[in-house]
Amino acid sequence: MYFKFNVNLTDKDYLDYNTFWLLKSPYGKKQIISYRIIIAVLFGIVCLASLFGGGFSADAFVRIIPYVIILILIQIFLNTFFSWTLKGQLNSLKKKGKMGFSPVCEMEFYEEGFIEITPDNTTRQKYSAVERVSIITDKIIYIHVNNVMSYLLPLSCFNSKQQYDDFLAFLKTKCGNIDIYS
Repeated sequence: MYFKFNVNLTDKDYLDYNTFWLLKSPYGKKQIISYRIIIAVLFGIVCLASLFGGGFSADAFVRIIPYVIILILIQIFLNTFFSWTLKGQLNSLKKKGKMGFSPVCEMEFYEEGFIEITPDNTTRQKYSAVERVSIITDKIIYIHVNNVMSYLLPLSCFNSKQQYDDFLAFLKTKCGNIDIYS
């Protein structure tokens, strides 16, 4: 065994991960761009229908101004809206007692793969199954198996800065797709 960590996650860690996934990760960014395009196309269709219905008159152009303003506001506040919605969804899950993470686990890293041991489950993963690693500098490491499942290693699980640096060096030899965020 090369590394062993006792991981303690909080609701905030889980919220931060989901916010990161939605707004900054390559997975979430693709979805946000798709939503932006779909919303713009829908508003474009409404504006064109209004213009055609009004015979492209000055009055027709004046009628589409509210639509354009609404479209601009939606585009500006879309990330904020998604963050707000995400918080609501996670609070709802918490009230139901169905959070999507284990607050306590033990992670062991070996030559060929790693193991996550929780009170309810043991999961084994090979490094070849890891799709990407996202490192938020001096905060947390997200090991993405796919666009839905990730392992979280907060800075608090490392005993020292040296251990953190050694682990990052080890991880870089095992996983090819590593993104670093500030």
